[in-house]
Amino acid sequence: MTTTTDITPSNPPFPFHKGSDEGGFARPTVLNRWPVIVTDVINAILKSDRSQDEGSKIIAELSKLKYEMAREKPLARLQSASWNKAIETYFPDTSFFTTSWLFAECYLYARIDEAINSQPAWRGFDPFLESKQSGFKDLSAKVAAIAETQHSLVKLAPTASTDAFRVHLRDLLLLSLWGNATDLSMFAGLSEAQILEMRKDASGESNIISNHLDEIVAYVEDAFPKAGNGRLDFVLDNSGFEQFSDLILADYLHQSGRVSKTYFHCKTIPWFVSDTMPQDFDWLLSALENPLPFFFSPNASSKVALEYPTTLLQELATRWRTYISTGAWVITSDEVWCTFWAHHHLPTVAPRVFKDLAESQLVIFKGDLNYRKLIYDCKFPATTAFADAIGDVRGLRAVVSLRTNKSDPIVGLAEGVEQRLEVEGVTDWRWSGKLAVVEFYKREGF
Repeated sequence: MTTTTDITPSNPPFPFHKGSDEGGFARPTVLNRWPVIVTDVINAILKSDRSQDEGSKIIAELSKLKYEMAREKPLARLQSASWNKAIETYFPDTSFFTTSWLFAECYLYARIDEAINSQPAWRGFDPFLESKQSGFKDLSAKVAAIAETQHSLVKLAPTASTDAFRVHLRDLLLLSLWGNATDLSMFAGLSEAQILEMRKDASGESNIISNHLDEIVAYVEDAFPKAGNGRLDFVLDNSGFEQFSDLILADYLHQSGRVSKTYFHCKTIPWFVSDTMPQDFDWLLSALENPLPFFFSPNASSKVALEYPTTLLQELATRWRTYISTGAWVITSDEVWCTFWAHHHLPTVAPRVFKDLAESQLVIFKGDLNYRKLIYDCKFPATTAFADAIGDVRGLRAVVSLRTNKSDPIVGLAEGVEQRLEVEGVTDWRWSGKLAVVEFYKREGF
């Protein structure tokens, strides 16, 4: 194991995962998923009504990127001095297959963004926006059911007994967890049937293989008393349905009187296909305010329109807009979330961000990428304690990771769990998205 002072992107605590590894999910990701994602970006550009003269220049850059991936060329330099310094320092002569998986994947999206923003007419273009919105539309029935349940929970929240609060909080944490199963980057190249197969068993507590829910619920009850002045932070993952489920959890905690301020930390550029940027709040809230034309085609039956809980969705949107306008909800973003740095380095590479997070009673890191960054995306033994794997993130008061398993790195498993899964023939347990971890760290004294 590498000592803390020696840890760098090319020298993590344990060996890093990479595309040349046999048997894991990194190799099919580099070989199959990434080329499909780049192709999808090219198709989004071809479909856009922006300048196609400039678009052709972007496509040329993206085609070059695909060529370099397939031919295992060394990582090309970018226009960014910080990226170039990192490449030269940590991975000067490595390809997408031999660079660390985390570094290479972050580089991929930085390269896509640079290509798009190299052309004036395309600056700010999100090539994944249509797929983000489509993914949310596909789950219209779930959105409706959740809105109906939330309407009832919010009515009960201010006067809920301790036992009722615990039950409701637990359910909403599970909703937020399994909302992470809608990760569009995982669906690259899959058919609709394959996507449905991935989603169908992703739910409940039985599929959580490292489960700290009891400790989390007890901590929230203690750290966020009623009529308190509690602060909650989400380091967000996917936009659309997962984002919606996170807002439902935050909403309930505000309505219970336990949280007065929630910060939502977003990405600054299109990232890992479906990650949330500040502007994704705008279209999501607009969809809730006017749900019928968003979720349904003009040819949808009048029966569908009559039965859909439009008023309840509008109620959510109105309340959430009020949180934002009054400052109870703060939507923020920082470039550090779109870099190659593991979260171990936040105190040194983003001291302002880390100092701000340290003011929070609880920071919830959502999704697979945040988990990979928390544990440095390396080959820790699976039984390593979560607290031992997160490095200097231990400087925060309390940390929760809600993550459905979509990549190889994992910690926090009890002895025998990994062996049991392998004996049962669950060969894809690390990355299928059907299993999950809910892990918690609390600093001593809090």
